[in-house]
Amino acid sequence: MTEIDKNHEFKQSEKSSLYYEEFPGSGGVSESRKNDQEIIDMIGSFMKDEAFSLENESSFTINKILSFLDREIDENQNFTEALLIKGTLLYKTGKYNIAIETFDRALETIPKEIPGENLSLWTESDNINYKYALKLKAFALFRLGKYKEGLDVLNEILAVYPDDMEIQEYKTVISTLENESLIKELNNLPYLYPEKSGTWERGDQQAYEPDKYARALEKLDKSLEINPQDADIWWYRGSALYMLGRYAEALEAFDKSLEINPKNEDVWSFKGSTLYMLGMPEKALKALDKALRKNPNKLETWFNKASIFFELGRYQQALSAVDNALRINANDKSALNLKNSILRKLGKESII
Repeated sequence: MTEIDKNHEFKQSEKSSLYYEEFPGSGGVSESRKNDQEIIDMIGSFMKDEAFSLENESSFTINKILSFLDREIDENQNFTEALLIKGTLLYKTGKYNIAIETFDRALETIPKEIPGENLSLWTESDNINYKYALKLKAFALFRLGKYKEGLDVLNEILAVYPDDMEIQEYKTVISTLENESLIKELNNLPYLYPEKSGTWERGDQQAYEPDKYARALEKLDKSLEINPQDADIWWYRGSALYMLGRYAEALEAFDKSLEINPKNEDVWSFKGSTLYMLGMPEKALKALDKALRKNPNKLETWFNKASIFFELGRYQQALSAVDNALRINANDKSALNLKNSILRKLGKESII
C-alpha cells in the first residue's frame, strides 16, 4: 500500500525538531546535529516523498539510520516522531512485523483518551501521528496477508475520522477483494502450458468467473484515482486484467507497479507470464529471471520458465527449469507432466 498520504502525512512542520530544522534551506543546522546531517537529510527525503526508494541503500546505511533513531528514542528526544520514522523505514524495507511493533510503541505515546467529536483535546501532532501510525500499521498487516486485522485497524481510524474518504476507499477495496476471496486469487500466479500454446490456468484450478474480476477491476480503478502510487493495487489490477484476457493492459499495470516497487518478485513473475501470452517469449524469460533472482523458491515461476523453453524447443534448458520446480514440490502434477513431455522430446524414458 501507499506509504504516505500527502494530506495527512506525519507532521513535518516546525514542531518536528527531529529533522525539520536541519533540512537544507530551512534556517541552519544545530551543532548537535552536524555530524548526523547526512542521516537527517535522508530521513527528510523518505518521509517527505512517498516514491523515495531505499532499494539502492546498503544495509550499512539502513542500520546507521536505525541506530540514529534508536539513540533519539533512548534519549527520549522527539520520542513519538522517532518511533514513527523508524516504523516507516522498517515498512519501506519490508520488515513488516517489526514495523507493526514500532507503530504500536508510537501509539502508546499518544494520549489514550479518544477525543471523539472534540478533536481539539488532542494537539495537531497527536491527530496526525495517531492516523499515520494506524494507517501504516494496517498497510503492514495487509502486506503480511492479515487482511481482517488490517481492516480492524482501518476501522480504528474511521472511529475518529468517519469522513476520511481515503481510508473508506481502502476499506472498501480490501473488503471487496477479501469477501470474494479475490486477494488470494489475484496473488496466485497462473501456470502456462506450452503444449496448449496460448493457454493457462490457475495453479489451484479455481473456477474462472469473469464478472467477479470485472467487479474487482472497478473497485481497483476507484482506489487508484485516490492513490495512484499504490504498487499493490496496480499489481492486483494487472492480475484482474490478465484473468480477463486483456494482456496488453495487464502489462501496463504490472510495469506501473514495478516502477513504484521494483523489488516485488511476484509482479516480475506476472509480467513474464503476460509477455508470454503476448507472444514475446524471450522478454518473458528475462522477466522471470528477475523474479527468480529475488526469490529462487517459487515453483510457478520455474514451471513457467520451463514451459517457455519447451515452446522454444530448448529442451535441455526446459528440463533444468522443471527440475528446479520439482525440487520445490516433487509431487506437483503439472510439473511432472511437463517433465514427461520434455523427456519424450529428448528421446528419454518418461518418469511415469
